[in-house]
Amino acid sequence: MSPISAPPIRDILLVARFVRTRAGQSFEATSLPGHLLHLVVDGVVEQECNGRQYLLRRGDLMWYHEDELVRGTVRGAPWTFYSVNFLAPALTPPPFEARLFPNQLGLRPWFAELLDVWRAAALPPLVRQCRAHAALLRILAALPPGATQPVAADPRARLWWDLETKIRRDLRQPVRLAQLAAWAGTSPATVARACRYAVGVPPLKRVKQIRLSLARGLLQRSALAVKEIAAETGYPRVHEFSRDYRKHFGHPPTVERRAPPKLS
Repeated sequence: MSPISAPPIRDILLVARFVRTRAGQSFEATSLPGHLLHLVVDGVVEQECNGRQYLLRRGDLMWYHEDELVRGTVRGAPWTFYSVNFLAPALTPPPFEARLFPNQLGLRPWFAELLDVWRAAALPPLVRQCRAHAALLRILAALPPGATQPVAADPRARLWWDLETKIRRDLRQPVRLAQLAAWAGTSPATVARACRYAVGVPPLKRVKQIRLSLARGLLQRSALAVKEIAAETGYPRVHEFSRDYRKHFGHPPTVERRAPPKLS
């Protein structure tokens, strides 16, 4: 009998329970670095992510990965959901078309347990760590392949999402619009239209958003020097990285070194 390898979770970065009380409230956000699970326990929200439209109701679980753009509107208030952000580099997320897991309200006790442990800072560190990882592993183990609900992408945006998947594989490399068009076998204008359908901005602006969002995650979660993070995200010159970072987030990269607490 072969040995069982180590579990995939490296760090638990955030556990929270959010309530949005106003129906009709719209929002736009970027998901956090790593993996992010949302379990809806009350209310209804209409949401778009990766070119796909969702109507999330009580019991629906959504799985996000890295810096995905999310737009939505609260349709039924109060909208209440648990949120768990964790790092698991060896864990492959579900494909874009299979990120929605319906009828998962049975996982609510494990989300609640995880939140209780997250808040219990007075627990002995080893006990807190083990209980938190055990609760999250129970959640992940209950989401086997095949439990998802397939969702079709907007066909006008599909070309861009395919390109973005390729871009994310190596953000160290420069990206030009002509290169994207060559990858897609179409014209630059078609690529630009697909990008606007998908995320509402031009292609190169979207690439910059992806680079800076990854950089923010690396600044918060890694020990890499700013110069190394700049190179990893496609900036050969640190001053250009710092300039774009400040312009995008409103503060210099060094501010992000004040990392939030985590459970390793």
